[in-house]
Amino acid sequence: MGKLLRVLRRYAIPGFMVTLRHYLLARAMVAPSARVQWDERISFGRGTVVKGLAVVQTSGGRIRFGRECAVSSFVHVSTGAGDVLIGDFVRIGSNSALVGGTKDIAPRAALLKDQGEPEARGMTIEDDVLIGSGSVVLPGAHIGQGAVVAAGSVVRGVVPAYAIVAGAPAKVIGQRE
Repeated sequence: MGKLLRVLRRYAIPGFMVTLRHYLLARAMVAPSARVQWDERISFGRGTVVKGLAVVQTSGGRIRFGRECAVSSFVHVSTGAGDVLIGDFVRIGSNSALVGGTKDIAPRAALLKDQGEPEARGMTIEDDVLIGSGSVVLPGAHIGQGAVVAAGSVVRGVVPAYAIVAGAPAKVIGQRE
């Protein structure tokens, strides 16, 4: 029953109902064409905007956006068992992926789709962060306050506060002044 309920919440609730729910709860603006899973573990802060064709879904952990965040079109935010915690005033460029969970790939005895997570890692993105278009943020990442992630970067591990990072894997290339 649990899997059926998750599928129904993820795909069967019309977009306008999800839009209305988040507007009434937090005055967040979720486009009806965005695919935001109907789940009490997903929350948006006041004034957050989720543009059309973005996907926000959980497989167990919480997804919490702070106030006045902007999630562009074609962004995918998902969790495993860990939480995806996003601060206030965060900007996420189009075609980015924030992946809060992964699979244990070592055992060959089971199909990859049936593998569990090796550990619940999630991710944390602090306040006033800019994530450039096409970036990927991996499980366990911690992006410090005021950091800038250049377009197309792959972030894992810790990004210091006010750092500018770029590349795959992302490396510090400068500091905000």
